[in-house]
Amino acid sequence: MNTSVIHPRDLIAGLQKGLALMQLFSAEQPRLSVPQAARLSGLTPSAARRFLLTLVHEGFAATDNREYWLTPKALRLGQAYVDSAQLPRMLRPIVEQVARQTQEHVSVGTRDGDEIIHLVRSRYSHVASLSIRPGSRVPMYCTAGGRIWLAWLDEQARDDYLARNPLRALTPYTQTDRGLLQTELLRVREQGFCIVDQEFEIGMRVLGVPLLDRAGKLKATLTITTDASRLSVDEMRLRYLPRLYEAQALLRPVLD
Repeated sequence: MNTSVIHPRDLIAGLQKGLALMQLFSAEQPRLSVPQAARLSGLTPSAARRFLLTLVHEGFAATDNREYWLTPKALRLGQAYVDSAQLPRMLRPIVEQVARQTQEHVSVGTRDGDEIIHLVRSRYSHVASLSIRPGSRVPMYCTAGGRIWLAWLDEQARDDYLARNPLRALTPYTQTDRGLLQTELLRVREQGFCIVDQEFEIGMRVLGVPLLDRAGKLKATLTITTDASRLSVDEMRLRYLPRLYEAQALLRPVLD
């Protein structure tokens, strides 16, 4: 996505710090104490406490006077994007069409920092995948959508990503050899699609294609997730890749 250059003097540092503090909460860290928040954010304990109390005052967080956690009101921030953005609304009809045709879960994802976040998910799903929960974020190196993004980066940007993100084995199938991953990324770029077989979750196979605008710029990825017991990797590619290519062509004008 295009981002304009903004002069530092036009930024509100307090808002930046408050938003960064909210993003510290995760499945691994659902609750934070003031010392933890200060250490993770780089703020002083006094500043971290004031930011957290402000979130409590505004209803975005709650506290027992020892720890802090986000409240359901925090969902309004993400929902505001869903409600106001045109792109997800334009993508949904095609996503649902592919889901009906394949009887599989279909989603569109985009890069957010070093992770993939899903803009649209099909309403149909027979899989119990962690990666398709509302609000879930997934790593790039071991997911189909993520590998497509990595494959489309230039060599320096890809090296920078790998330097920031050690390759950890999330399942027994996760590729953790950097050289082999680099070879796979070259293959993904050349063939124009990616299949990840149980590297992020046991039992889940994912097939993805890039969504490019008419200038050839990568804007998002379109993926199908299925249970590994339903189809082999080759069957998945033969059966579903033509559907994804059809959707890819239909969505190209939308992405402009």
